[in-house]
This record gives sequence, structure tokens and C-alpha cells, in this order.
Amino acid sequence: MSSDEEFDEGEPVQGASKSLALRFQKKFAGMTMKSKESIKNYIDDNTAELLDNLYDLALRELGEKKAAKKVLKDLVKIVVKLALLYQKSQFNQKELVIGEKLRSKFKMTILTMVSYFDVAFTFDAEFLCTITEECRQLLQNLIARHLTDKSKGRVDNVFGFYGNGTVLTKLYNQPDYKDLLDNIVRCMRKMIAENTL
Repeated sequence: MSSDEEFDEGEPVQGASKSLALRFQKKFAGMTMKSKESIKNYIDDNTAELLDNLYDLALRELGEKKAAKKVLKDLVKIVVKLALLYQKSQFNQKELVIGEKLRSKFKMTILTMVSYFDVAFTFDAEFLCTITEECRQLLQNLIARHLTDKSKGRVDNVFGFYGNGTVLTKLYNQPDYKDLLDNIVRCMRKMIAENTL
């Protein structure tokens, strides 16, 4: 499988991210791991469900499967590569500090999104975009020494879409996005409860 392999056109949309994640895990697992249990450390069922909902958001917003799949593929590749870098202890002490700042900022972003969902009329697109951009910058600093310019472009593509104020405003304010927001927040709550952030 090439790293830019597309989804099969006949593949059902529901579960598409889980299928893609599994293919990436298998590809990387062959190079780095022996047991199937270790594969689950990269993308678990809840994360796969969250990715499915993020794909649905991209598809709804972008209006075409190819563009939505590109955003999703970029996201999955980032998650898997980051997990591999951590697993293989590739980060130096300074980068580990950056990683902890990223984890803390990402957790704050998730908690903020859940809070906006729980408390009516509190959504602040500007603040959410700001903390999302801070996550992007921290992630770029973390991977600067390890990943290619192509991977860094993937980070910008993912954050450029999911950190876009217009997309976030639609997600929180438009009734036809409510089902997606409900599903995304449910997955985020589970991540918080299981302390997987």
C-alpha cells in the first residue's frame, strides 16, 4: 500500500476512518511491532468513531469525498506518526517539554469544546481558533526535527480545516450540524473519562 492510497470507491462512508486507520496501523506495525495488542495503542475504537464524525464534518463542509478523505488521511497519518515517534523515544528533553505543553493545550481545547456544548450561548469562535492555532504551533515545533515538509503540510491542512472559525461556528450554531456536534462531544467526553488525552 502506498502512503497516498485512496479509499476504495465502493467502501461505505461509515467506518471509513477506522478502515484507513487500521491499514496505516498494519503498515507501520509490520515495521515496528510484533503483537496485535500493540496496534490498539495507536487508534482505539473511540478515536476511530471520533475520526468518522470528523470525516462526516469535512464531507458536509467541503462537499466532496476526495477533499474530505484528504483531510482525514492527513489527520490519521499525523496521529500514527506522532505515536510512533513517542513509542520509539525519538524526542529529546526539550521536545518532551513541548509535547507536554501540546498535550495540556489539546486537553484544554477538548474541555473548552465540551463546555461550549454544555453551556448555551458560550461558544466563542475567536478563542477556540486561538487555542487551536496554539496547538498547531506546538505540534509543528514538536515534529520539526523528525518529519518531512510534506508531513508538516499535513498538520497545517488538518488544523487549517478543523481550526477554521467558519467551520467551528457552523458546528456549534447551525441546527443541521447538531447531530455531528452531539457525536463529536460524546467521543470527547469518553476521551476525558478514560484519560486518553
